Order: sequence, then C-alpha cells, then structure tokens
Amino acid sequence: MIKRLSRTLVVLAVLAAAGSMAAVAGADTIVQSFSASGSIQPGFVVAVKPGSSTVVEAAPSGQSQLIYGVAIDPSQAPATLQRAAGQQVFVATNGTYPVLVSNENGPINPGDYLSISSTAGIAAKAAGQQSFVLGQALQKFDGKSGVISAGSNGSTIGRVSVSILVIRNPNLKNNVALPSFLESVGDSVAGKEVSAIRIYAALGVFLVAAVIAFGSLTSGIRSAMIAIGRNPLSRQFILKGLVQVVVVAVVILSLGLIGVYLLLKL
Repeated sequence: MIKRLSRTLVVLAVLAAAGSMAAVAGADTIVQSFSASGSIQPGFVVAVKPGSSTVVEAAPSGQSQLIYGVAIDPSQAPATLQRAAGQQVFVATNGTYPVLVSNENGPINPGDYLSISSTAGIAAKAAGQQSFVLGQALQKFDGKSGVISAGSNGSTIGRVSVSILVIRNPNLKNNVALPSFLESVGDSVAGKEVSAIRIYAALGVFLVAAVIAFGSLTSGIRSAMIAIGRNPLSRQFILKGLVQVVVVAVVILSLGLIGVYLLLKL
C-alpha cells in the first residue's frame, strides 16, 4: 500500500514538473522556422513575405503593421530546434531576445517601446505615428557604447535585449478610430503607415468624386432616354452626347482616384 502510494506521488510529481516546464516554455517564447528572403541575421526584425506563409524578410521601414517577430540564433531558443529542409531562419514572436537597434529616434532606455526604424530589419524607439511595436527594451542604448556599426543620418546601431510582444503602439498619437480594412488599404496604397486623418480625407475625396461622376452619369442617361422618347429621329446625336457624359464621368472618377493616391502617397 505504501509502495503504491509512493509510486503515485512520484508519478504526480513528474507530471506536475513536466507540465510546469511545458507551460514555462510555451509562455516564455514561440519560435518557428522559416525560409529567408535575402540575408537575415539574428537580431533582425522580420515580417512574413506577402503571398507566402513560410518565407520571412527584413521588416520594411515605415510599415510597422507588418512586424512579425525577431530572428534568433537557434542556440538561444528554450529547446533544441530542428531545421526543416530549405528553412534557414528561426523567428521568435514572444520571449526575451537580443535585437539590433538604432538610436535614430533618440536614446533607448529600459521600458521604451521599439518599432521598425528607417532601415529595414533594424528596430528603433517607437514613434508616435507607428501603429505597432515589436516589444519593450530591457537595456539601454545611447549610441555611444555598445555600437556595432554606423546607421543612416548619423545614427548608430547596437544590440539590446528586448521583451518581444508585437502589439498596437500604446503611445500612438493617432487616436482617431479607423476600421482595420481601411487602415490596411491605406497602408498598402501608400506603401507606408498613413494617419487616420489622411485616410479619411482620401476617402472623402473618393466619395465626392464618385457622387459627382455617378450623378452626372445618371442624369445624362435619364436625359438621353427622355430625349429619345420625344424625338426618335435624333437618336444618333443623343447617343453621341451620352458617350460624352460617360467620358466626363470616367474622367471625374479618375481624377478622384489620382487625388486619393496623392493624399496617401505624399
């Protein structure tokens, strides 16, 4: 009886230990292997390449919404990882890992939120207009000590430990509510992050152009049908005028689309 009880206690202890280890490992980090587009070094901020779920690339500047995680050395993972055939990069989306950073947005202090810098793959202190952050810095980088290389615009690049957790920027200055699909469309058209005010302005320009174009087209068609009914012999001239109305409507709509593009792109 005592032996059976002892065995039961040992089994329960082992299961509890295994469960707690699995829980710690799962909570501490999430690591996945990917193929790489271009050269991806450990510490690079990466994004999943558009159109693929198995390839990552250096996260492009100006598009914090694409941040996926950080490339790590396999030896830094909490468990031994097997590299799948054709896959060269391990990416962590959670946990604490070293990240390459720039001081282009000012010195980085512990607790600062980091996002993508003007250099693809390199993080920097998050700016107020960036919608997503990579995580929070756990170490200081002032651009004077721990410098690895020179960056752009007189900045320097170093490496700091970061608590990785991709979330919306808590310090986002742009607090205007914006549907996610509008944000995605605006950012895709502009090729960079765009403020909600600018997206709404572009939407307003498009709606005005669409209303004018649709109104002109509707009015032209209605007038043409009435005119043909009253004078069937003038049908050829009326249809010619209707074609001109259609052309004008298309031109108005095109100008509206150009205006939308310029508002988002410039």
